Amino acid sequence: MTTATKREKLLAKAEQLARDKKIKKAIVFYRQAVELDEKDIRTRLKLSELLYQSGQSDQALDILQYVGDYYRQHGFLLKSVAVYKKMMEVDRSRADLHGTLAQLYFQLGMASDAIRQFKAQVRALVKRGRIRDSLLVVRSMLELDTSNIYDRLRLAEQFSRLSLIDEAADELRKVLHLLERRETRSHWGKVAQRYLHHSPDDVAVRKRVVEWLLENEDYHRALQHLHVCLLKEPQDTELLQMAATSFEMLGQPAKAIVVLRNLAAGYRQRGLEKEARDIWSRILSLDPKDAPARKALGMESPDAGMGQEVELEWEMPEGFRGDRASPPLNLEEFVDDDEGVSFADSFAEEATLVDAVHPDVFKELMSLENGEELEDVLHRPQVNVEELRKAIREGRLLTAAELESFGIVLNPSEREELEFFLSAQLDDEVQSILKEIVGRVVGKL
Repeated sequence: MTTATKREKLLAKAEQLARDKKIKKAIVFYRQAVELDEKDIRTRLKLSELLYQSGQSDQALDILQYVGDYYRQHGFLLKSVAVYKKMMEVDRSRADLHGTLAQLYFQLGMASDAIRQFKAQVRALVKRGRIRDSLLVVRSMLELDTSNIYDRLRLAEQFSRLSLIDEAADELRKVLHLLERRETRSHWGKVAQRYLHHSPDDVAVRKRVVEWLLENEDYHRALQHLHVCLLKEPQDTELLQMAATSFEMLGQPAKAIVVLRNLAAGYRQRGLEKEARDIWSRILSLDPKDAPARKALGMESPDAGMGQEVELEWEMPEGFRGDRASPPLNLEEFVDDDEGVSFADSFAEEATLVDAVHPDVFKELMSLENGEELEDVLHRPQVNVEELRKAIREGRLLTAAELESFGIVLNPSEREELEFFLSAQLDDEVQSILKEIVGRVVGKL
């Protein structure tokens, strides 16, 4: 008997058993048929349906996952959507499937459906207290709209509020790249300083911030950043030049000269005599009587002490605090420029992956049920799911205060109803309402 013939007989037997409602026996024959042809997707779907009917949801989900992934990999996107939606019917706690469906909808050009799935995923994660994961979903959404600077800044600030420093730095770095392409210098500098608060060791960006501050004649703040840079690169000639300029512009020529002497000594050690003479000349422009400069330029007889490296010492401006006190960005600045042009709109011509994304999509994503905003729940305590499950399994009659200690927020009617049943010693009703409240937050127990 050939394999094909054997499969046909197994399928015929399985179908007959299924019609006769002999589900468990039908499952055995369908499994055997699948083993003979692993590419038979239709048979796998029939098997998953029977497994679900027989209460074997986990096995049914495994098969559906295989089929959904198969369709997706082979370009049958609509079929894969149908399978993943079926999986969500089987297990409503699978918030990750919302993200998968969103990606598929975008591939299909169905932007509104994709946004709906992203919103559903954010809501599901927030309900479970998984705020970090919900923000990662928003980040995935923004990756589909690469020019959305304003909302990416909002996302960075949300990460920062949750002390997710690396994630905040990543988003701010992406914004910097976008601003560089548009040569938006004023906004670039503000974002760059906020970025350095989260990524203080990025000397390259810090040097560019110094240049930006000098352009804006903010010499005190430039010196703060120069101090940090020179601790890491004390002989960087460009940094020393900018430090001297800052001190000079602040009316502190003595400090500028100390920096310039150090710079000249460094040039001389490397054999760069012309550069060294230029620096000595600059010192004389600040103090025509400076003895070391006059000697170096041959205006007086050389001194035996010449050629020694000058030690760089300076006092930072009063109030120096580095990046520790960096405040959050004032995002209103990134909405309306002085000319009344929307900052986000200025990037509208930037090509995006999905043109149909609504410009207020981030705001929509943040809008949860019952008028809540994601920002309003960011500081709620994390839901202690394991302890909650344990308490329900043990039949403990939890009070409203105990529920809140686990991280669950009750509305006034739930609190009143729970306390009433507890005071009336109606244990069954208490258990029922507890399961309803906890189930709403963490899914099926």
